[in-house]
Amino acid sequence: MKAFRFAVLLGLALCLAGCKGRTPEDTFIAAQKALISLESYSATLTYRVMDEEETREYRFNQWVSMPNSFKIKLIAPENLAGKTIVSDGREILIEHSKVEDSIKFNVKSLEQQRPLFIGDFLNTYLLSEEVGKRIHMEEDIEYVILTCPAMDNKALGDSQELWIRVPKMIPVKLINYKDNEDVSSLILFDEFDRSWKPEDNFFDL
Repeated sequence: MKAFRFAVLLGLALCLAGCKGRTPEDTFIAAQKALISLESYSATLTYRVMDEEETREYRFNQWVSMPNSFKIKLIAPENLAGKTIVSDGREILIEHSKVEDSIKFNVKSLEQQRPLFIGDFLNTYLLSEEVGKRIHMEEDIEYVILTCPAMDNKALGDSQELWIRVPKMIPVKLINYKDNEDVSSLILFDEFDRSWKPEDNFFDL
């Protein structure tokens, strides 16, 4: 009987030692590692831009290969559906099949006008001295929220935050704020797939 009790107590001790919950710092480190290790991804995005007069909403498929190759295909609004934007990191090609029109730019000429990508956020977060991190529970779902100034693109706002769903560390939304804390833009990530890899010539212009 004593041997049985000892075995039970030992089992409980091992379980408590092995099943200790993750600390907040462990969660923050895991979230940042997931972002830094991101080589490519695909997602369906809803992009909302708010100003004093109206809120404009766009929906598109997005494919990204780090550090700076991407393809966007618009789904909505209807008048823009089918429009594609492709970049190989050096140039950007914009095509609209409905009107049989296309135009090509140097990346530098448009980098301040494009929607913010996860890679852009990560670069700013890692280079900024004023960053924040917190854990937030919403509808029984745990999120890591990383915040930093919007250093490179003030047209999108003055600060930004990325919401990452725990435990799979999947980005779910990217919010930009004005200096008065009003939301200036919001990106919602749906069907985020970090396992997606581009085929050869996928980003050719």
